Amino acid sequence: NRTWTTKTDDFFPVSLNPHGILTGYFTSRPALKRYERYSNNILQVTRQLNAFSNITLRTAIFPLSEAMGIAQHHDAVSGTEKQHVANDYAQRLSQGIDSALYVINEAYKKLLSKENQSLPVPTQYLCQLSNISECLPIEGQDSFTLTIWNPTIQSIENIIRVPVTKKYTIQSPTGETIAAAFIPISLPIKNIPGRTSSAQYELLFRTQIPALGFNTYYFEAKADATIEEISTIRVTQNEACVLQNEHLRLEFDDRGNLNSITNRDKNITLPFSAQGLYWYTSFQGNNSLPEFQSSGAYFFRPLTPNPLPVSNSRNITCTYTDQVQKALIIYNEWACQEIRIYDGARITEIEWIVGPIPIEDNIGKEIIVRYDTDIQSDETFYTDANGREVLERKRDYRPTWNYT
Repeated sequence: NRTWTTKTDDFFPVSLNPHGILTGYFTSRPALKRYERYSNNILQVTRQLNAFSNITLRTAIFPLSEAMGIAQHHDAVSGTEKQHVANDYAQRLSQGIDSALYVINEAYKKLLSKENQSLPVPTQYLCQLSNISECLPIEGQDSFTLTIWNPTIQSIENIIRVPVTKKYTIQSPTGETIAAAFIPISLPIKNIPGRTSSAQYELLFRTQIPALGFNTYYFEAKADATIEEISTIRVTQNEACVLQNEHLRLEFDDRGNLNSITNRDKNITLPFSAQGLYWYTSFQGNNSLPEFQSSGAYFFRPLTPNPLPVSNSRNITCTYTDQVQKALIIYNEWACQEIRIYDGARITEIEWIVGPIPIEDNIGKEIIVRYDTDIQSDETFYTDANGREVLERKRDYRPTWNYT
């Protein structure tokens, strides 16, 4: 006849003591978190290609599967490990991807080959540093192919960005010439530490990939390539600007502040009183007692509740092409945002670069992005666990907490 208690709210975040809330690891080592997500993408695609091509190379996929399994450890993807351990996790993932690339090539040899064709299928490379606009295997090439695999069960339409050192014409799988924009790579991208690419431009073009299928695009260097020339690209600097397509409209002032976003389909405008990058000062402690709990990889504990802007001034550069409109907001030499709207897209793409964070002053800095709106939410918001369940949350409140 025992009645068990029930719990319907979230278990997170976990608290070890009054000042030890385990929320720091949600964002610790973001580069490793991103690399694991990317590695899982490669793993799933490799499994699909292995099955669809019927090449039965499952054992060659094991190194990446095992590395992914290890990286799921609560001191791996969480980012709470020491640096040399994080390096080991990343190395295992890298070696696993190298093994998976062999499977990808063997699969494409079978899938891309045509009847009565004796020419070998070109070797496929992964542009693993495309997030910093670097793809060394194609730099300086007069021609190359780009094969894009769609692992989902529905066709997708995407804008592809390819870092290049020269102008190219692009042909679709059916031989049609594809319109593309030839856009300079932004200075913050080119200044990322460790970037070795000599590419100064990106080619942007629209693709349509069938469900559980692929398309191959053909690039050939030509001086008279059919692209949007730099002279046709309109650029404004430190002026109020508007990014818009048929679905969205974003308005910025001349200081790089986002003033509003408008859903043009429903004629709804959301004004912003502030938007940008801020930082909290980390609490410094020796962890001897709960009240001396320091902020770190496990715990997010700011010294004060009020964040500071990463810079008191910012510069904004807006770029307009037929394919994309974007605003580059530079706060200082180590922090910037790039906000993009693609032609026909119903979403806004926001990319940030932070780092190396200056630590010469021995002050820990917790960097955040903040948007201040007039939404009357009554401190209530909703999150989901990977799309499985929507949870209602209320700021500084939990129904099972004792507030007395």
